[in-house]
Amino acid sequence: MDCIRSWRETASTEYSIHIAMGLDVVPAMQQCYEDTKEPILAYLHDDVIIHEQGWDLRVLKEFEDAAVGLVSFTGALGHGRPDLYRVPYHLPDLARQHFISNMRDAETHGARFTGARDVAIADGSSCFVRRSILDNWKHPGCAPGMVDQFPKHRGFPDHAPVGYFMWMENLCCEVRRQGFRIRMVGVDFTHLGGRTSAQHTTEDRQRQYEQEHEYFYRHNRDVMPYRVPE
Repeated sequence: MDCIRSWRETASTEYSIHIAMGLDVVPAMQQCYEDTKEPILAYLHDDVIIHEQGWDLRVLKEFEDAAVGLVSFTGALGHGRPDLYRVPYHLPDLARQHFISNMRDAETHGARFTGARDVAIADGSSCFVRRSILDNWKHPGCAPGMVDQFPKHRGFPDHAPVGYFMWMENLCCEVRRQGFRIRMVGVDFTHLGGRTSAQHTTEDRQRQYEQEHEYFYRHNRDVMPYRVPE
């Protein structure tokens, strides 16, 4: 609650807040999407503390450009090894490169950046996305034993291994697929991180981790690898 309070106390105005509890990450975000009407959705994890007054104005300014589809407090300039699909599949090749942020411990994770710029991929701790992108997200179901099929509902995938580990990566690929840009704004914040309660055994989590990466590799080759123009 201290984290959530920080969002409100540092924002320039009041915003409606939808809290999803007792759900895994993607079902919670889908519930927020279905139960709200705002044209821009802010997905903030409850371990994020925002320190910067007026942070919301910096985010909203980016959306004044109709070509911007997603904004985050973090970003990376590259997404995926350059020759990703010319070499055998290797999970670490999907990693982001040159991570930047203005987190209190930015240098621990990459480089510090306080301005605003285009990025290839963002971290899921903060995500501001146009509702229209979720409205138009068509995705094949890829659960084990199922053939690819398009789910009837709109929003986040429900018949595919897109969850805790790779939801942001898949979303950023969809933003690029729809022709939108991803922006990073260097807001002053803290991401506590590492405090999520495990809902599965370690073995289950490892299997989920591997399945999500394999799905991502198979279904995003049309927009991967990617690096923002310098």
